[in-house]
Amino acid sequence: MKKTEMKKRMVFSTTVILLFLFIPLICCADTAEVLPKGIFYFDTTYYHYFNIIKRYNPDGNTEPLAIDLNTDLNSSVFPDLTLLDPLVGGSASIGRSDVDFSLLIKNFEFSLYYGITDKLSFGVMVPYYFLKNKVNARLDSSTANVGKSSLLNSLAPLSGPFAPPDVEPLIADDVQNLIGKGLDINGDGITDIEGFNFKRVETWSDRGLGDIEITGKYQFFKNSNWRLACVGGVRLPTGEVDDPDNLADIAFGDGQTDLLFRLHADYLGIKNLLLNATMRYDIQLPDHELLRVPVDVNLPLTANKETVKRNLGDAIELELMGSYEFTKQLSGGLKYRYTKRFKDDIENNGRDIISLEEETNPTGQMFFITLGYSTVQMYLEKKFAVPFSVNLSYRNRFAGTNNLNKSQYISLDLTVFF
Repeated sequence: MKKTEMKKRMVFSTTVILLFLFIPLICCADTAEVLPKGIFYFDTTYYHYFNIIKRYNPDGNTEPLAIDLNTDLNSSVFPDLTLLDPLVGGSASIGRSDVDFSLLIKNFEFSLYYGITDKLSFGVMVPYYFLKNKVNARLDSSTANVGKSSLLNSLAPLSGPFAPPDVEPLIADDVQNLIGKGLDINGDGITDIEGFNFKRVETWSDRGLGDIEITGKYQFFKNSNWRLACVGGVRLPTGEVDDPDNLADIAFGDGQTDLLFRLHADYLGIKNLLLNATMRYDIQLPDHELLRVPVDVNLPLTANKETVKRNLGDAIELELMGSYEFTKQLSGGLKYRYTKRFKDDIENNGRDIISLEEETNPTGQMFFITLGYSTVQMYLEKKFAVPFSVNLSYRNRFAGTNNLNKSQYISLDLTVFF
């Protein structure tokens, strides 16, 4: 990272932290309410995503998730094909890849919080994911001008004076081998063309722990109209990271530690209405990771792997929410959230790796609609045995940039106080 860019980032980070500490109207997720001293609450939230098949490109338009794998399979993907360019009178190609991704995401978040004092609470959140990427990978050989020849035991032109008599187009399994262990053309068990050592591009699924968060919330101001609270915490790298050898997997975490800062402001001056403003800032600490290093951000196929120094971009979220209490038990809410992540800084031996830094500063916008039911007031009035709340929400990310998924989910949240 250039010194001027680093200086700007440090100044911005310092300014944001000061804002968290001193400016009460810039705030972050949840609310400024804290638990009474000695009270626990256990919260379980289930998220059910609709199938995800699109993402946002750098211009904010949608594109297929697997668009970077849909390309003309020529020398820009397989450099060895360059040798055949003169024999086909142009660009040698084995066809065009046709790949579709469809992400299926279900996850739980389990949270336990405790009121240490009437102004200070502490808690931990543990996410658990069920992930699946349904993959349909095909090869369109209609545009191919190069095939395989067992007679020559190599790739060769499909037509023209240099085409051997037994040449035939490659099939999808041949391409899987080319990007995987390598291609054995004549079936003798010996690899004739070295591959990139990727795993097969096929349907993938797994389940596992995400990144655990540990936070403390302090309510530093409260009167009849306002509640203000700040949060500090850490996100631990407990989730499994992306496999650099698998083009179809989904990471459970990003592999490094985050420092979490939040600020919450609630306005209660209107009867039955809660207005909340929210700000969240996550500082992502540097680490090292083994990654594939392509020549271009849109060409992920490469044999080159390096252990790089990463400084993932910090993340910021701004949120506005309104919740109305129709009765003491029933409420409804609307929420808007804006997200932004700053650009990653990735280098090896003092060399910035541009292909891994490009398109790493996504932005997103989403809205939430929530319907809630609570027995807390009835419990306080001794009319119900257990104090709990249930919330049903719908979330839609309706805008974004730089490879952020276009996604929707419904969630069901259950909180029990004890």
